[in-house]
Amino acid sequence: MGISNYKVYTPFIYADIITELAIKNYFCGEYTEKKLENLRAADLSCGTGNLLIVMLVKLIELSKKITGKYFFNPNWLRGYDIDENALEIYKEEGKNILKRYNLQGEIYTFLGDSLLEENLEKYNIVLGNPPYLGEKNHQEIFRKIKETEFGKKYYEAKMDYFYFFIEKGIDILKNGGVLVYVTTNYWLKADSGKILREKLKSEGHYTDIIDYNTYIFKDAPGQHNMIFSWRKNLEFSEKNKIENENFTAEIEKEENKFVLENKNLYSQKGNIVLIDKENRLFNERVNKISTHKLGEVFNINQGIVTGCDKAFVTKKYDERFKDYLKPFYKNKDIFKYNCIKENYFWIYYMDRNQNPTDELKEIFLPHKENLMKRREAEKKQIEWWQLSWARDREIMEGEKILVRQRCKTNFFAYSNGEFYGSADIYYLTLKDKNFNIFYILGYLNSDIFYRWYKNNGKHKGYNLEFYTTPLKEVPFFYPSEDKKDEINYIENLVKEQIKNYSEDIQKKINEYFRKIYGSV
Repeated sequence: MGISNYKVYTPFIYADIITELAIKNYFCGEYTEKKLENLRAADLSCGTGNLLIVMLVKLIELSKKITGKYFFNPNWLRGYDIDENALEIYKEEGKNILKRYNLQGEIYTFLGDSLLEENLEKYNIVLGNPPYLGEKNHQEIFRKIKETEFGKKYYEAKMDYFYFFIEKGIDILKNGGVLVYVTTNYWLKADSGKILREKLKSEGHYTDIIDYNTYIFKDAPGQHNMIFSWRKNLEFSEKNKIENENFTAEIEKEENKFVLENKNLYSQKGNIVLIDKENRLFNERVNKISTHKLGEVFNINQGIVTGCDKAFVTKKYDERFKDYLKPFYKNKDIFKYNCIKENYFWIYYMDRNQNPTDELKEIFLPHKENLMKRREAEKKQIEWWQLSWARDREIMEGEKILVRQRCKTNFFAYSNGEFYGSADIYYLTLKDKNFNIFYILGYLNSDIFYRWYKNNGKHKGYNLEFYTTPLKEVPFFYPSEDKKDEINYIENLVKEQIKNYSEDIQKKINEYFRKIYGSV
């Protein structure tokens, strides 16, 4: 890929899929000598050329099918990268391929950062497996691009660096050109992907999307990858906008294959949602029947951010500091309807109203250097002995619903007492006490909610992610005043679940909400 010390090259099996999609969608069944001669393809972060080498072989083989003999056009392919050694490997391998077919010609490359170049050539095809980098640990790389006009146009807070490569690829495509990339799949719904998604939506349409929802590079097991093919259709007319929306895309997601019109790929929020017709109809029913969104009824807050767990979290309860110590919980302590009964940890709850005794300061002193380096401490927003984000005591001690930040299923629990939780826990506290918290808890633990959130919420692989923004957007139905018996019915079932979870009771809760939403 070409960012120093961060190189994950494309395995042949996926290079084959990417190049096959590029060729299919460039030629569109019109395999003529003229189209072959005019083909121009680029990889903006080619590394050792894994994609371009496969493309080269396919084009040489195709040349014989079209013309009856093997030939090579040096202008077909160009590889861009900042790694000179990687480019040399690509050129050497390219020359070896040519020798195999008794062909000669130059293998064109460009040494430099393609994102910083303002006047790149235009291409029919752009391929890519761009570097996946967050800004947090790569500020200098981001700073360089943010200072350019290109970077100012496309930068979004918390974005991934690979977004720039997609946007640059679109900009250098000829109208009607094809872009095929392998990336992570998080940008489909990420808050930081709004500019990217809007650019893709307004300037063309998807032809193919393969969402593996798992890692495909053995050297990057934390990723969840996808491959997508997109065609540029850049004529800013209302007619073309409608045409882009009506083009169909072939979708493959977790072995489920279906076709969607481009306009049906997007949610009302502008996120890309890869679901089939049956689930789209389910979404429509839920949205139509629902009366509220969670964000209208609940305050949704993240748990405590210490900035340095070693300083504040302990397994040992010390009577000397009883006025400061609070029971502390991790996300694994939360289950469906209920939480663990006894805490294994304690936290020195040092909010902005707390001043430690000299004796307590001695506890924190070994960590002072790290505590002083925290962003909030450096900005003088907190004293060095205070928690980075303590959160309000009322949130931690009052009536609330708790949920793990990341979980394979929907574990929402009830709590009405001290529950000081870590940053990977989210707290839902009622804004309006007229709503029955137990009724809503029943819905959040139902299979109807799970299906809706799996369709529309955030994911990381097979884990659901329950952050503030997506939780606020969750629609739900709440009965009118004349149907309090329904609320009482679910409340009683939920209270039974809190006491002692039962699958039989859960079936009754699920059946109730299935009837509400007309779903089986």
